[in-house]
Amino acid sequence: MSSQVESTVKALVEYESELDRIEAEMLKARGAMAKEAEALAEAAKARAIAKAERQASERLATVKQEAEAEAKAIGERGKSSQNVLESSISRRRTRAVEGVVGRLLGEPR
Repeated sequence: MSSQVESTVKALVEYESELDRIEAEMLKARGAMAKEAEALAEAAKARAIAKAERQASERLATVKQEAEAEAKAIGERGKSSQNVLESSISRRRTRAVEGVVGRLLGEPR
């Protein structure tokens, strides 16, 4: 009977050793999975940031083009207004010169 007890104890010790080994492998696998999950999360974060930066750059380029077009339109309107003003000044100057010359020559108003 003693040999049966020894054999049973030996089997239980081997079983316990196997459980310890499996538990150690499980902890190692869990750590590896955690590292892999962290790496995947970092990669996803990098992709999301790159996409956001790309979209921001595209939007910025669009806004820049719109602003440049608006600035050009404002410049053209300003140039047009300047031309109208210069033309008006020129006509009024001509009338003023004619009026002064007329008065100097004694012409009635």
